[in-house]
Amino acid sequence: MHNDVVREMSDGGGRILDDIDFIQDKVVRAYAVYLIIKGEAERALDILSRYYGIVVPKIKIGLPKRHSKALGCYDQSRETIYLRSSREYRSPYIVLHEFYHHLRGTKLEYPGSEKHADKYALESIRYFKELASLKNLST
Repeated sequence: MHNDVVREMSDGGGRILDDIDFIQDKVVRAYAVYLIIKGEAERALDILSRYYGIVVPKIKIGLPKRHSKALGCYDQSRETIYLRSSREYRSPYIVLHEFYHHLRGTKLEYPGSEKHADKYALESIRYFKELASLKNLST
């Protein structure tokens, strides 16, 4: 049903459709940040994965030995995000940075580098802050 509504709103050039997709992306990523801050990283990963149409990665506390100095890492062969401690479990930057590696490994249309993973995490946090400020303005 959502797609039918969006199609009706399109101006034929796809501009409105693109705007709606961008807004959805911002809201989904902002909501994921909110969930991670609340300590619901698994739920955030589930929502993001459903949004992108990919398998939900596992998330575990404790790093593999070869990554003992990192705050987090992603193992593509196990589709698992590893975090150093429960503190990182509530860190949107770390969880979303590692999720981006999962997204990149699953959908090759996303560019792959640490810089892109950083950008994805930082943009998501910015979207959360923008939406939070809008909420504060409306109350």
